[in-house]
Amino acid sequence: MIIEQIRSRLENGFHPFTLELSSGRKIRVPHQHFIALHPKAIVVIDQKGISHTISPLHVVSIGEAARHH
Repeated sequence: MIIEQIRSRLENGFHPFTLELSSGRKIRVPHQHFIALHPKAIVVIDQKGISHTISPLHVVSIGEAARHH
């Protein structure tokens, strides 16, 4: 279900968002080209080019990201 929610955000007028994980960590998705989805994995590339591979089971919420200037 999380994968479908993320896909919806990517397809319906993208706005930056954050993925909040079960650990409390938040990962910002600044652009739709910085994320790849698979039913068993989410990969996010951050602004420094570092990849973060996440199990969809660990995503507890999706929130609006603060804008960076």
